[in-house]
Formats: sequence, C-alpha cells, structure tokens
Amino acid sequence: MNILSSFLVALGLSMDNLAVTVSAGCAQCKDHAALRWQISLLFALAHFVMFSAGFKGGELLHTGRAAGAWISFLILLLIGLHMIKNAFSPQTGATAGLFDSLRTQVALAVATSMDALFAGAGLALSHLPFLQTVLFLTACVLITSFFGFKAGHLLGRKFGTGVEISGGVVLMLVGVKVLLEGLGIW
Repeated sequence: MNILSSFLVALGLSMDNLAVTVSAGCAQCKDHAALRWQISLLFALAHFVMFSAGFKGGELLHTGRAAGAWISFLILLLIGLHMIKNAFSPQTGATAGLFDSLRTQVALAVATSMDALFAGAGLALSHLPFLQTVLFLTACVLITSFFGFKAGHLLGRKFGTGVEISGGVVLMLVGVKVLLEGLGIW
C-alpha cells in the first residue's frame, strides 16, 4: 500500500505541472528537444528540492503556506497574462521566446513546486517512505513535463492563437487553485 500511496501522491502533485507545461508548449513556435529536456529537468529538480525541504522541515513549514500560495499565484497570473497579451500581438509567435528564458522557466518551476513543499511537510508525519515518494514524484514530474510540453506544442501548432490564450487562462486558473488551497479555502 505504501508504494501505491507514494505513486498517487506523486501523480497528484505532478498534475499542476502538467497543466503548466502544456500551456507553455502551446506558446512555442518551434519544438526544441533540448528546451523540452531543460524545462523537464528543471521542473523535476524543483519538485525534488521542494518536496525534500518540506519533508525534512515538517511542521515548521506549515506557517508559510499562505505566503507560498500568494507567490505562486502571482507568478502564474503574470505569466498567464503575458501569454494572453502576446496572443493578440501583431507579431507572430510573440510569446514563443517567453519560455526560452531561464528566468521564466525557474519562476514556473518554483511556482508549480510550491505544493510539493507543503505536501512534503504534511507527509513528514505520515508513514510514507521519503525516498520512494520523492523518486516517484521526480519521475512523474519529469515525464509529465516532457510530454506535456510536447503535447502543448502540437496543440499550439494545430490551433494557434486560441490555444495560446487558453494556455494563459490555464496558468492563471492553476494560480488561483494554488492560492485557494494555500489559504485553506479549497
């Protein structure tokens, strides 16, 4: 049961990540395997570090949950708004370079891994094995990032601006979800 529980926790924590990488992929004009790997590894590393810090920090980190939720919300909101604004720009592919920026990639990796930080803190009190759970989490995030970005790119090429706008809206909705969870509303 511990293996199944660890896997389900990992899969659940990687779903926000999947939504964000699909949205990011929608905005890309070109599909660069190197960029896809870079984003996937960065997101996996962020989740590994955040979950580990949360797990090791335990109960102490629960006090910062609302602040982390606001930070994630603002990052996702700003990037989502930027995507929507650029979708209406007269330049074709104005958002395409947005996700080439390491700064944007790091911001998204941190924003999507905030849940992992607090999940780790909560799970520190459970009987889930740390190493097994963090390895499942890292693998799930790596896989969902890689294939989510690719799927988003294919959707963006096929459906164009509408998908880019949808991607921006999805980023903002994920931000709202993280904020509501962090404030204990959802």
